[in-house]
Amino acid sequence: MRQTIQPNDYAGLTRPEQFLLHDESAVEYTARLGELMADLGPVTYLERRQVELIAQADVDIDRQRRIIAECLHPSAAESQAQRAATDWGKAHLAAHRSTASKAEDRSPATPQGNPGATPAIAKAYTRQRLGLEVHYKALADAEKRRRSAIEFLYAMQDRRARKQVPDAEIIE
Repeated sequence: MRQTIQPNDYAGLTRPEQFLLHDESAVEYTARLGELMADLGPVTYLERRQVELIAQADVDIDRQRRIIAECLHPSAAESQAQRAATDWGKAHLAAHRSTASKAEDRSPATPQGNPGATPAIAKAYTRQRLGLEVHYKALADAEKRRRSAIEFLYAMQDRRARKQVPDAEIIE
């Protein structure tokens, strides 16, 4: 059995397809896992598993944040009739725009912060409060799991390092 594990050696770890959702990328997860392996330097199989648990907790944290953001999107406060009217208005305006502006609308952008959206976000929060509590709890649990996994990894690495130091001999 090997004593040293290479950072990109994923043998024996969970396949990403077993826990990633359809909107999550196995390539991004593998890159994140590789960065964590390189940063944390696991040597044994158990240490590699701890790094994997840290990476999985990271994915879960990102997932819960995405779900919460989606639930609190201003459109979540609209009724079906409001959404239909808004969609019709957007389609009507899109028909009159140039192709350059259409390309800009399709590109994902970081939210710029729209204070006018606060009332709609508050309505969405009020309507989905009980459902959001589940996601906030899952987010807190994932963050706690991540901290615990990191702490346990460091304890394992410290124990391994202390094991290599020879005991002192008393000479009289």
